[in-house]
Amino acid sequence: MKITNITCYKKEMGLFYIKVDTDEGVYGFGESSPMRPDVLMQIMNTVIKPQVIGMDPFQGEKIEEAVLRKHYKISGQLLASAYSGLEIALWDLKGRYLNQPVYNLLGGLYRDRIPLYASSMSRDLTHREEADKIREAIGRLQVKAVKIKVGPRFGTGLPVDLKDDELKVKAAREAIGPDCKLMIDGNSSYTYIQAVQLYERIKQYDIHHFEEPCPYYDIDTYVKLAHTLPVPIHVGEQDWNIYTFRDFISKGACHLYAADPVKCGGLSSAKRAAALCRAFGIHYVPHNTTKGVGFAAAIHLAASSPECSSYYEYNIEKNSTRERYLKQPFEVKDGCVLVPHKPGLGIELDEELMEATLEVIR
Repeated sequence: MKITNITCYKKEMGLFYIKVDTDEGVYGFGESSPMRPDVLMQIMNTVIKPQVIGMDPFQGEKIEEAVLRKHYKISGQLLASAYSGLEIALWDLKGRYLNQPVYNLLGGLYRDRIPLYASSMSRDLTHREEADKIREAIGRLQVKAVKIKVGPRFGTGLPVDLKDDELKVKAAREAIGPDCKLMIDGNSSYTYIQAVQLYERIKQYDIHHFEEPCPYYDIDTYVKLAHTLPVPIHVGEQDWNIYTFRDFISKGACHLYAADPVKCGGLSSAKRAAALCRAFGIHYVPHNTTKGVGFAAAIHLAASSPECSSYYEYNIEKNSTRERYLKQPFEVKDGCVLVPHKPGLGIELDEELMEATLEVIR
C-alpha cells in the first residue's frame, strides 16, 4: 500500500484537518493544532507532502525520519504540528485497513471511559458570568472537575492583576461547591514569584492543579515551582520533542505532563511521553481542546495508556468549529467520554459539508 495524496481542509484560526489517501482506497483523517493554518498549509505542501507520497503508511518510523529528522534545520512547533496531523491520519488509516480501533494498535484497551473536566477557555467574562458558565457545564455534563483561566495570557502584554485573579477563583469555588475539583490555567502568565503569590492568595479554595503558570519553556523555574508549591504543577502542552519531555519529567519540573497529540508529533510521540511519565511516576494528562479528530486521537491515547489516569480536558465553549463536521458527536455520560470502538479513530466526518464550507487544498 502506498500513500497517493494528502488533502488539507482549513479554516483560519479554527481548523486544520488532513486526509491521507492510498492506492488501495483506504484513507485516514488527522488534525493539526490550528494556530496558523496558512503556515501549516505551506509546510504540508512544500516540506511534508513531497517526502511521503509513495511511502508505505505502515512505515511510521521511516516517515517520521523523512519529515522531522531530515528537516531538522527547521525543527519547531509548527513543523511538529503539521506532522502531527499527518501522523494521526496514518493511525486512523491503519486502523481502518486492519478493521481495528486505534487503541488496539497503541497497546490495547486499558479503559473504556475517560473522566472529563469542564474546561472554560474564556478570559472576557465577568466573574459572575464565568461562575454561571461552569455551573451550567457541571449540570449538563455531570463532571466532577472544572478548569478556568487566570492571568492575562502570555504574549498579550497586559499586566498581571493578582487581586482580580483571586476574586475569579473565589467566585468559581463558590459556584461549584466544595466537592467539585477546581483547576486553574495561567497560559504562561506569571513570573515565578507572581505564581507563588497567587497561590498564597487562593490556596484556601482547594486547587486541584495549577496549569502552565510560568513561561512554558522555562524548565529551571518549573523545577523551583514544583518544589515550592504544595499543588500539582501541570505543563507540557507546547512541547514537541522527546528531549523536552525528558527534561521536564526527569528534572522534577512538573507533577502532571500534557504533551498534546495535535502539537507534539502525533500519537507515537505522545506514547513516548507516556512512557517517560511511567518511568518517573507522574500522571500523563494530554492537553487537547479540539473536540474533533484531535480529540478522538487523544481519547484513543488515554484509552490505551495506563499513565493517563487523571481527568481529561473537555472544551465547554459552544461555538466549536469542529463538532459540526462529526456525523455523530462524542458520547458523554456521567462526566465521562465513552471510547469509540469502531475501526480507526472511531469517528466519521461529513466530507460533503467540509468540501462546502472549508478551504480545500489537494
